[in-house]
Amino acid sequence: MQTPASLAAEHRELHEVLARASKEGGELGSAAEELERALAPHFRREEQIATPPLGLLPELARGNATAEMRAVLPMTDALERELPQMLKEHEGIRTAAAKFRAAAEKAGRADYVRFSDGLAAHARQEEEILYPAAILVGRYVKRTSPQE
Repeated sequence: MQTPASLAAEHRELHEVLARASKEGGELGSAAEELERALAPHFRREEQIATPPLGLLPELARGNATAEMRAVLPMTDALERELPQMLKEHEGIRTAAAKFRAAAEKAGRADYVRFSDGLAAHARQEEEILYPAAILVGRYVKRTSPQE
């Protein structure tokens, strides 16, 4: 059970951009560091409980629920329990991203302004699609996969 490669690559890219921005120094660099501090633990937890279940979607869509897939249940159960906290962390990330965006505008860095806007879209996508889909994977596996 693995995080879909597209999601893993997106998280890696977000960290890489912030690492570059942190080296800018000044207000922009400080804002990038603050944003990375908010993102890093959140992404780690997502990669533990929210994104790996999504790797099952192609097989589940083909109707192939297996007993081995039940290994996802501790992850999806944890995501359901921790969802309010994950959403609360998004608020902190949004605040840090807004500071980073403001610093990028002040520095005349349109690339980092676009990055901030993309990060906001990423968070909305998680809230509207990814988290609910991961939870549904768990519920579907519980109902349809054979018990071992």
